[in-house]
Amino acid sequence: MRQVAELTFVLVLAVSTAGFAANKDSSAPDKEMLRMMDFLREMEMIKQAEMMQDLSQVEQVGQSSDTPPQKPLPSKRKEAAK
Repeated sequence: MRQVAELTFVLVLAVSTAGFAANKDSSAPDKEMLRMMDFLREMEMIKQAEMMQDLSQVEQVGQSSDTPPQKPLPSKRKEAAK
């Protein structure tokens, strides 16, 4: 009889501990988690801003390379006949 009571007690503790852990995980996020989420959003915004700057630089380089380079005029010297 005593073993049944002990077994029941252990099972009740295991079930209540599992239930408490489930409630703790499903609770609202704490301040640290919210700060981390804000930090990650800011980092994403910074990455996007840097990407836009890089794209602007690439576009500027692309526009400057669209104009063909001017070739120097050939010299008007004639080669000496051999």
